[in-house]
Parts: sequence; structure tokens; C-alpha cells
Amino acid sequence: MKTSLFRAAMGSLLCGGFLHFSFAQEFIQDLGNSTVVAEQSAETILDGLRKDEELQAEKLDRKISTTIAETIKNEPDIAIRSMGPAAARPVIKGLSGSHVTLTEDGSFCGDMSATSPDHAVASEVLTAHKLRITRGPQILSHSFAAAGGVIQVEHNDIPFEIARPQPTAESNTQIHGFITDYAESGQPGFATVIGANANIHGLLLKGELSARNMSDMKTPNGNLKNTDIENKGFAIGAAYNFERFKLGASFRNFTSNYGIPGGFIGGHPNGVDIDLFKRDLTLRGLYLPAQKSSDTLSVTFRLNQYHHTEYETKEYVGAEFAVNQANIRIEKFIAQIGPFFGIHFGTELDARSIEMGGYVFTPPTNSYAASLFSVASLNGWRDGLEITLSTRLGGTFFKPSESIVADKDAIEDRNFALWAIAAEFSQRVAPGKFLTLNVFRTTRAPTIEELYNQGPHLAAYTYERGNHKLDAESGYGAEIEFRDYGEIINWRAAVHSTWFLNYLAPRATGDTNWSQILPIYQVSGDDALLMGASASVETIAERGFYAQAGASYVCGFYQNENWSDMPQIPPFKFHGEIAYLWTHVRAGVNAEFALAQNRTDRYEERTPGYATFGASLEFHWPLTLAHYSIVLRGDNLFNADVRNHLSRLKSVMPEKGRNVSILAKAEF
Repeated sequence: MKTSLFRAAMGSLLCGGFLHFSFAQEFIQDLGNSTVVAEQSAETILDGLRKDEELQAEKLDRKISTTIAETIKNEPDIAIRSMGPAAARPVIKGLSGSHVTLTEDGSFCGDMSATSPDHAVASEVLTAHKLRITRGPQILSHSFAAAGGVIQVEHNDIPFEIARPQPTAESNTQIHGFITDYAESGQPGFATVIGANANIHGLLLKGELSARNMSDMKTPNGNLKNTDIENKGFAIGAAYNFERFKLGASFRNFTSNYGIPGGFIGGHPNGVDIDLFKRDLTLRGLYLPAQKSSDTLSVTFRLNQYHHTEYETKEYVGAEFAVNQANIRIEKFIAQIGPFFGIHFGTELDARSIEMGGYVFTPPTNSYAASLFSVASLNGWRDGLEITLSTRLGGTFFKPSESIVADKDAIEDRNFALWAIAAEFSQRVAPGKFLTLNVFRTTRAPTIEELYNQGPHLAAYTYERGNHKLDAESGYGAEIEFRDYGEIINWRAAVHSTWFLNYLAPRATGDTNWSQILPIYQVSGDDALLMGASASVETIAERGFYAQAGASYVCGFYQNENWSDMPQIPPFKFHGEIAYLWTHVRAGVNAEFALAQNRTDRYEERTPGYATFGASLEFHWPLTLAHYSIVLRGDNLFNADVRNHLSRLKSVMPEKGRNVSILAKAEF
């Protein structure tokens, strides 16, 4: 069945370009991607330069993999926390969980991937038109966690604008479509996305279907059982542009069935099967003043429903989570007021209810959050100096309900006042050379799980203890970065440090709950110091030889335990590539290696280093009415034994072994 579906999808891809008679008469490079115009105001030079790090178009196609985390794993300061191929989430500068925010089209992602390593990100990476890692003061427009970061996933579900060629005399209808297929050998299976945008007499429409079906992951030591993935999704959107207003709505549905392996001490004998669905309804309006179309007011309302069930057998539910969330976000963009430019400020209100069932001992809890945020830039008192200031103020409120399965002593309302600030000073020291200092105060409220969990989480192989008396996490940090944009080579280097007050993280206690034979993890708040550095270099070439390399390192220490090492810190990692570019062809080889991680928390296992090698071959060719791309990629070609230090499965099996993948795409 899988083979026939894959052949059908590939067949539709190859014939798609010949269906041009029903589509527009001119090929547009960004087909399939909606573009919101006049929504972003002027930005700093540094923000413009950081856009080079975005993954989109051919750069995104080159790195597409099973998940968002695996797709961006070689970006600066990025690592992966995982528990199998499906349950993978990005880590930024050694920080994970709710230190890292994921957004979809500018609003919250709405899943539970931040709460536990067995929870997957409820988003299909193949439907993303752009992935961006937000850095610097801009983080505070989405999160209080200034020390971490924001991963922005852009689906462009509300098509305020689409690429519009000149309409023909016979019709006022323009339609643009795309078909993308992906397959690999490391986790045999396929993924496909089919989408189209249309402009019908001024009504802008979007439609999209996606599917992924992949079997167990192959490792150098054999197949890792119960790691199959089956995703399905669809999205629809509509927008209409009035003279000064733009109104739109979208609905996205995502379902996923995936496995968490077992059969070892601490794991379920047959593993755990997880079914989830996520539904997002989004309404959005834009107002563009007549005098300045760049000064916009945006209002976004999103309703999210998420349901997650963990099956220990087909009949027995081990855990169940139901989340309903409503969010309203009001934003104002101003191009310039006096010395300030690129001004962005707004407010965000959020209401969330979560209920848990099965063998879970966390009480049903309602939470409410409100915040004000602002980001603004100005020119300094000397030439070439730009200053960006940002702040986020707000509060979070938790109201747990009494439950027969929860610890009654822990049923206590908690309220947290939160504030975070950041300032970035970017000085152009010479043509194309920039020195930047970013200083910030970060904060984060405890999550529901960190406050109220008291029991086993079988799919995560842990017995979890929260602490309802926890205070909010806070910290102070700085990052210094140098960027050099030359005629032949671009390079950057950065160092960062954050001093955390009351750093919140689950830590292994060394004790075991013998009734379930699960290690006990206790959430505690400790003072901690996190430091790191990263660097990258890239040649500039449209044709001929191209080279790129990047490396990152981070370390962390607990102050009140004689500077003992923090848990779940990724080791030093390097990635490099050499390629040759022709007009429509690109061929390259790459290498990745990581050092052993011997700096570990108590009761945490060390991991050895590894080295992997890969190769890629790409074909991109435009025809009169279509554009085709084929990306062939080989990863870990020598089938090296790779142990990811941030994987809960590292002592059981290595990561994915030799893997050959193909991505084929047609835009018309």
C-alpha cells in the first residue's frame, strides 16, 4: 500500500508541470508561498543580515528531513532533544522545553512538545515555506525566555497576497500550485504535500493536503522497533483585501500516530503508541492607514484544540491529555517616529485548560496569561551604531482543580509576575563588519507539569515529581557577536553567557520507584551558569566552488553544588560542506562530528563522540510554465554509530544509520 501511494504521488509530481493550461501564464519563483505585504516595518541592518540564516526555497529543500528539529539541526547553536525520530524538538544554546518557543504563522504552536521528551511537535515540516530561528531582542515579541529562542514556522495559511501575474483577457482567475514528495531509506517511507493558491475575482484562497507514512528507523545495530510515523493533515485559508483592510481566516488540522520504543529496563515491554490531533482556527485582520501603508495594525485570534493519547496496548490507555486554548494577539507596526524606527509593540492574552487522564496524576488546570511587549530600534550617537530595545511585561495564573488522582496538598493556585528586557547594540566598525552586544534579563514561569506532576510518565520512562512551591525562573545574560560580510567570505563568531537564578529543570535523583521500576526525576530550582560559543563561515558563490562550516559549544554549571555540571547539555559539534555549483546543478560533500560528552550531571550517562559523512546532488530547472527541483542526499554514508547525548534512547540504540533520501518538487 505504501509503495502504491508513493508511486502515485511521484507520478502526480512528474505530470504536474504538464497541467499548465489550468494555471497562470507566468512562472513565479515563490509559487505556493503566500506573502503578507506591508506587515513588517523597517528593520535594523542586523535583522536584515540575519535573514541569511532563514531556511526557505532551495535552502530549505536541501535540508528537509523527518521533523523540524532534524531539518535545522546544523544551524548555529542548535541541537536535538529526542525520544525516537518522531518525538524530536529543537534545543537552542543548551536550553530546551519551554525555554524554546515554536510558533506557526506568528502564533503559538499549541502542542505539548515542550512538556516531555516523548511528545512530538505537532507540525509537518514539509508544509513549511520558511523556518526561522529568532535571535536577539526580537525574542521578546513572542516569549519571556530571552536566553533561549523562538523557532518560527511559516505555513502562510491566510493568503493576504499571492504572486499575481497579469490576468488574461479571458479570465480573472489565477491559480498557482506545488507538489512536493519526500522519501528516504533510513526510515523507509514517504511524505507528500499538494497545495494551491488562487485569486478568484479578488478572493484569495489556499488549500493544502499532506501525508507522511514511515516505518521503523534503521540503525547500525538493527531496526529500532516501534518508531513508525503516520501523519496526515490539511489546511484551508481565505482572505479578502478591502481598500484599507485585509481580513482572513484559516483552519489547519494535523493528526499523527507514532511509536515510542520499549522492551528495555524502564520502558514498556512493547513500547508505547501515541495518537494525537491538533486543530487550529485562526482569524486575522490588518489595517493599513492611508497616509502610511507601512504602519499597520494586526489582530490575530486563534482557537486551538489538542488531544493526545498514549496506548500501552491497543486497549489500555496509559496517559491522555486534552488541551483547549484561546489566544488573541494585537500588534502595531510603525516605520518611524523621531529617532526610532522598526517599532513593534502589542499585547497578547491567553486562556488554556488542560485535563489529563489514564495513569497520570496531574490535576486538571486552567491557566491564564497576559503580556505587553515592545521592540524598537534607533540610530545611535555615532555613525554606524544601531540600538534595539525590547521589553515584555505580564503575568501567568494557574488554577488547578481537585482530583482524586492528584496530591491534594499540591492543589494550590499560583500567580507569577514576569518581566524581561533586552538591549542590542550593533556597531558597524568597517564596511561589511559589525560588532554586536546583546544584554538581557530572562524569566519564565513554571509549567503546569513542573508545578503539579506527581506520578509515573510511562512513555517517557520516568517517575516525575513537580513542586507546587516553585518560584519563577529568572536570569541575566549577554552575547557578543562579530559579523564580517566580505566579497568572497562571510563569517560570524559569538560568545554568550547567562546567570540563572532558580533555573528550573527535572533532574535525576538516583532513586527508583520500584512499583513501576522507573527512575525518579524531581523538578528543582538552582542557581546556574550557562556559557557557550559558536562560529560559522560561508563563501559567496553563485557558480563554482562553495564552502560552509559551523561549530558550537555550550557548558553549564550549578553554583550551589560546587559548580557541578548541568544535565542534558549537548557536546561540541562541527558541520562542514564543500560543493560545486553549475547553472542548474549543485553537488557537494559534507561532514559532521561531535566530541564525547563527559561533563554530565549526577546519574546522567556519558556519550562517546562520532563522525559522519554525507553527499548531495541537486537539480533545479525552470521551464516555461513550471519549476522543478530534485534533491538527492546521502547522510551517515559509512553507517557510523551515533549517540545523541540529548536522546532518552542513547543507551539502547544509536541514531539513524546510513540514509539516502530524495525530495522532488514541482511548482507551477
